[in-house]
Amino acid sequence: MKKALAILAVLAAAAVICGLLFFHNDVTDRFNPFIHQQDVYVQIDRDGKHLSPGGTEYTLDGYNASGKKEEVTFFAGKDLRKNAYLKVKAKGKYVETWEEVRFKDMPDSVQSKLK
Repeated sequence: MKKALAILAVLAAAAVICGLLFFHNDVTDRFNPFIHQQDVYVQIDRDGKHLSPGGTEYTLDGYNASGKKEEVTFFAGKDLRKNAYLKVKAKGKYVETWEEVRFKDMPDSVQSKLK
């Protein structure tokens, strides 16, 4: 009986690890050690989705420091200013923070894509 329970525990642990590695959402990406955090620069070029009871969810295309296109989804407690530039700290689909930045403070590879 103890042997079967130990095997079941090992299989359950393996299933959890596989879930972290192969299923990508904001929860699993947050804890996945193989996904690295990066800054993604976006421009607020469209309205977000208003959520109940409050706040706005934005799904925007942006670029990391090397110029690779990334899609990020994040929450803001209010509507954000149109055409504002943001630096989003993302790890896969998980967004830790975002902050408004000036255009000239973004990397050159990003500036050329967001003009």
